[in-house]
Amino acid sequence: MINALTRTVLKGTLSKLLKEKWQLAMWLVIPMMMAALFSLMSGSDGNAKPSGILLITDNDDSFLSQMFVRTFSQGPLDDMFTLKKVKKDEGQTIMSAGDASVWLTIEKGFTQNFVDNKPTTLRLVKNPSQNILPKIAETMVTALADSGHYIQLLFSKELKQFDNLITGKDISDTQMAVMSVQIKHTVDLLEKQLFPPQIQAKKKVKTDESKKTESKHSFMYMMFPGILFMSLLFSAQGMAQDFWKDKSQGILSRLLSSPTGLKHYFTGKLLSAIIIFTLIAVLLSFLGVWMFNINNQKLLIIIPWVVLSGIAIWSFLLFFTLKLPTKKSANLVTEGMVFPLMMLGGSFFPFDSMPKAMVAIGEKLPNGYLLQSFNSWFIKEQALWVLLTPALMALGFILVFFFVNQKTTQQFARNK
Repeated sequence: MINALTRTVLKGTLSKLLKEKWQLAMWLVIPMMMAALFSLMSGSDGNAKPSGILLITDNDDSFLSQMFVRTFSQGPLDDMFTLKKVKKDEGQTIMSAGDASVWLTIEKGFTQNFVDNKPTTLRLVKNPSQNILPKIAETMVTALADSGHYIQLLFSKELKQFDNLITGKDISDTQMAVMSVQIKHTVDLLEKQLFPPQIQAKKKVKTDESKKTESKHSFMYMMFPGILFMSLLFSAQGMAQDFWKDKSQGILSRLLSSPTGLKHYFTGKLLSAIIIFTLIAVLLSFLGVWMFNINNQKLLIIIPWVVLSGIAIWSFLLFFTLKLPTKKSANLVTEGMVFPLMMLGGSFFPFDSMPKAMVAIGEKLPNGYLLQSFNSWFIKEQALWVLLTPALMALGFILVFFFVNQKTTQQFARNK
């Protein structure tokens, strides 16, 4: 049977929270908004995808120059650059305004110079306020120029034969046959020099275990556990502050007259925390089912784990709240703790994408340890038994802090 005072504290705490619906909503909405912002910045797979405008001034307007430009609209480069053909004056205006990442100018006679093995110029203007995209474009242009140089060295005679073909003129079948034979002879000569290769590449076969560790989920799916624990940190900090609100209203001082009053009060607060964490776990878990098609059977593990983790985090933050001398200092310190705990504990970014030094610290924090253990089962899909040891440690942690915080509450109530 629940003691009458415990029941009163439980009902009062839950009633207060329901009256302040915005507070519960903020505990749920803020983590989801932050995760959505990170997803927009990083892309669906968590990798940043820079994009910018590449201006093209093609003064040659030939088959070869068009082939050169098309390179930037192939594969990954197509996702990075939006190509825009401009004239010289327009290009200068856009680059001066800083509205483009790179401006590439191909001089007139580019194709003919290449065929005749003569020097030709590619002019690349980079936006000084950007680093990544201009460097990518410069590297690509340099690689293409080097490739063209080696083609000239190897196929200089054949290029002269290709003059009519590249410049769009008609060629006879006889000329085409001669060019094909010449290219074949050159390739045969290269084969004798290059094969067998002096450097051999060995293919490394991935084991089943290494394949399992590869990420096959979306960025938001990997952020879902972080969203859960972010919400737990916000709600745990808010519920810990309720002790100061009750103290300022004189509730704790009145309970000092009863020998067991504060114990029943603390038990009521603990039960209310369990109910609130259960509500948060249920709401966010069903959101996960809707967004990520999480198996309903997994909810039987997710919900109890979130509640267990929430009580552990609440016990941890409550200890500091009760130890601080004033309501203002308690609020400032615990709020100041929440964001470092989220950052180091894997709520902002998945542990796999964090520096090793941060992971080494984060996995020793209560929320970081429990989140990392949860990810081993939820993200890496390891067997359920990986949660056994963390669950026992969490229960032990909660049990120790139950007695510590219960005793600290009595000291907290006596202090003025």
